[in-house]
Amino acid sequence: MTTPAAAPPAALPGPLARLCAFYTPAPPAPPVADPDAARRLWTHWRWRMLAAMFLGYGLLYFCRKNISGALPVLAKDLGYTNTQLGVLGSTLYVTYGIGKFLNGVLADRSNIRSFMATALVASGLVNLWFGTACTLWVLALLWGLNGWVQSMGFPPIARGMTIWYEARGKATRWALWTTSHQAGTTAIMLLTGVLLAWSDGDWRLAFRVPGLLCVAAGVALYFSLADTPQSKGLAPVTAFASDEAEESESYRTIFFRRVLRNRQLWVIALVNLCVYIVRYGTLDWAAKFLVEERGYAAARAAGMAATIPLFGIAGVLVAGFASDAVFKGRFRTVNAVMLGGLVLALAAFYLAGPRGPVADFAFLALVGFCVEGPQSLLGGIASVETGGSAKVASAAAGLVGVAGYAGATLSSLGTGVFVDAFGWAGGFAFWATCAVIALTLCVIAWREPAATAPQAR
Repeated sequence: MTTPAAAPPAALPGPLARLCAFYTPAPPAPPVADPDAARRLWTHWRWRMLAAMFLGYGLLYFCRKNISGALPVLAKDLGYTNTQLGVLGSTLYVTYGIGKFLNGVLADRSNIRSFMATALVASGLVNLWFGTACTLWVLALLWGLNGWVQSMGFPPIARGMTIWYEARGKATRWALWTTSHQAGTTAIMLLTGVLLAWSDGDWRLAFRVPGLLCVAAGVALYFSLADTPQSKGLAPVTAFASDEAEESESYRTIFFRRVLRNRQLWVIALVNLCVYIVRYGTLDWAAKFLVEERGYAAARAAGMAATIPLFGIAGVLVAGFASDAVFKGRFRTVNAVMLGGLVLALAAFYLAGPRGPVADFAFLALVGFCVEGPQSLLGGIASVETGGSAKVASAAAGLVGVAGYAGATLSSLGTGVFVDAFGWAGGFAFWATCAVIALTLCVIAWREPAATAPQAR
């Protein structure tokens, strides 16, 4: 697989040429001739890339999910209704969803480390600005801008996870990386609780502190990540058999055939839409539910809501391992089992009523375990595998991501409207219905090829 050619930056005006040069894929380095040296270099860079992508994406969540724990205090301070909070939260999901697809197309032909570093630095700066705003329209505008720059984070990782690693154990590897979502969400929810308690409810600190952390992390990652294996003198990895057959085809041809006209990719996208409604519904609104219905203080509720992503880590790892070791790369069955558990967990959590912190903790843990596994498989390995070409890995993941964040938008608006109209019973019914639809699509509409043994490099 070759690195896509980019337009020569020298042919453009000065500032634009420098900008294009910053995002242009790194040129190939002289090949490493010594096999032992090449193996050592492969080992070094694969671990380094995985660690840097894990830490970088986890820190991006510091500037995205910080709003969840701050939401009850922000609403009280500024006097917003649930519907207004839904409008505010949905702006990020709209811009993130659109940006994830468009930036996915760009990332397939761009420099991995430049894309990732930009996402972190820009999101950190927007969060610092958000922490100074007061009016709803300014907050909504800034949160929407944050969604766009946040959308630059995943596409280069989808490309990096495809071009740096062989096929063997890929679902487990993707699951391991995907736990960065849950680790970052857990950490920021806990940090938000600490900041709210320490500052006596100053919600602005929940945006200023993560903003500074993300700016620093973006600079550090720019000097930690690499672009392609060829840029380090290593041979390219053939991630799919189709890559060699499609070597002479244009990106546009492959993109239309393997992304836009791929029926199964659209089915996965619809399942992902429903999963995201539940995932972001519970993540964004659990703290508020615990405050209003179960009587917890805001700081404690934010900490308890961190149970969802924390136990989601276990769900992601189990889903990835089961996909590789038990089902040989077939993701539909794993998703169906976990989605069935999610329906039961949501119903049990609400219907059980207030039974104390231990019961609330257990139900939140079960919801997190069952919702994060499907989210990991659908948005990562399943979308890339269904796309079937390393050349469009970011675009395939981006298309499924658009659907996911359309679901997140519907979740933010829908949950606010349903809770205002029908109370929390309406909110839980909304989430459970979406989980049932996702389960039905998995069973009826998703078709997979016959299971095969994992390939060795």
